[in-house]
Amino acid sequence: MSQTAASINQEAGWQASLDLAYANKNGKTCLVKKQHKGPLMVQKPFYPEAEHCCHTYLIHPPGGIAGGDQLQINSHLQDATHALITPPAATKFYRSIGPQAQQQQTLHVEDNAILEWLPQETVYFCAANVLNKTIIHMKESSSLMAWEIQCLGLTAQQQHFEHGQCLQRLEVWQDGRPLMLEMNRFIGGDDFLHSACGMHNHKTLATFIIKDPHQYLDGAMLDSFKPTQDVMVTACTYVNGLYIIRALGKYAEDIKNYFIQIWQHVRPIMLNLDPCSPRIWMT
Repeated sequence: MSQTAASINQEAGWQASLDLAYANKNGKTCLVKKQHKGPLMVQKPFYPEAEHCCHTYLIHPPGGIAGGDQLQINSHLQDATHALITPPAATKFYRSIGPQAQQQQTLHVEDNAILEWLPQETVYFCAANVLNKTIIHMKESSSLMAWEIQCLGLTAQQQHFEHGQCLQRLEVWQDGRPLMLEMNRFIGGDDFLHSACGMHNHKTLATFIIKDPHQYLDGAMLDSFKPTQDVMVTACTYVNGLYIIRALGKYAEDIKNYFIQIWQHVRPIMLNLDPCSPRIWMT
């Protein structure tokens, strides 16, 4: 493809953005800003458990994300707010004939604010060309439960990630200081996808990050929390005030269910709240 043609395709992609802001109004977390451009938006906020926690359902482009698309999501939780954010379906990056698809998610969590960032899986189709970044900025008193689940190819359809490139970056900052800086580069057909020191033929990798400023959690308890099915490899570490749970597996659904079990166990201990699964997960 010529440089001119690639430039035209890049310009023809979605240029979408979504800016959210939450404020505490007399104990209620209110979605006070929801500006969007293009096919990125949210449904009206829901309060299935109490007014202090705002459930927000993030709607991605219905046809998935293709080469040349550029998406930016910004969310700002002001002091003493609590938001649970999740999309109704997986995020899908389709094959590209050249241009890179880009998504950046920037999340700000202020003093005594709580963010539960619980997305569905992200699927990279064979021949996708993707830059996917999630950047989280917090304060010392912020609470966080956030996971990311990445799928290389379509396992159920036997469509492997044989071509393409995915750059995935995950950053967690506290008061301007980096707590976690991670970058993964996945190249279709690369030996890393099969080697024992890499993906070891697993198609799905995932990370669950928990920040408990009040130190209610016990690392040994988290480390002993094993999946009910022997279909994945898991590990838990504690670094820079973050509990980091890793998982490698064949199917995203297995890992997601494992993470949900941990979330259901941790939420009452850390937040003194019963688990309240988003209704949209049931659809």
